[in-house]
Amino acid sequence: MNISSDKLGLSSTAMLDVLNVKCDPTMIGSLTKEPGIYLAYHMSKAHWLTIALDGTASDQTIKMLLDMSFRLTAK
Repeated sequence: MNISSDKLGLSSTAMLDVLNVKCDPTMIGSLTKEPGIYLAYHMSKAHWLTIALDGTASDQTIKMLLDMSFRLTAK
């Protein structure tokens, strides 16, 4: 989705492409210290993260989080 950067606590109001992913709650605190990873926008901050798709989060991190999200939401 495309949101205003200030919705993630950033000082800019520029529009930013983001992706929400479900995450193991025990990993949320450490992952939000990584560049481009934020507490979820418009989702439960206890179980979801928002990833900025502007190049700040590494491809490796994004792939790992997508895989985890798939496993956590798969039936």
